[in-house]
Amino acid sequence: MSVPAVPAVTVRLAEDPADREACFRVRKEVFVAEQNVPEEIEYDALDAHAVHVLAVREDGVPLGTGRLLFGEVAAKKTGGDPAAGSLGRLAVLREA
Repeated sequence: MSVPAVPAVTVRLAEDPADREACFRVRKEVFVAEQNVPEEIEYDALDAHAVHVLAVREDGVPLGTGRLLFGEVAAKKTGGDPAAGSLGRLAVLREA
């Protein structure tokens, strides 16, 4: 049995505005369009404090995203432990 080739995927920090916007587009497609999460609650103040990551195909097309909260910002989600991070808003497009 042969296994089909899988295109290369790169995961990178979304450090520039274009990558962050791509993260938000993926989240909007997955959470708002597919899962009917109200757009006004999908984005929150924690986005400004998070480390965002973007998964892209070889040709640069976005496939997925996630956000990492850490320190005191994450402590509210991790039972008060600022040493524990919180990974959330994980989203992968259907076509991935």
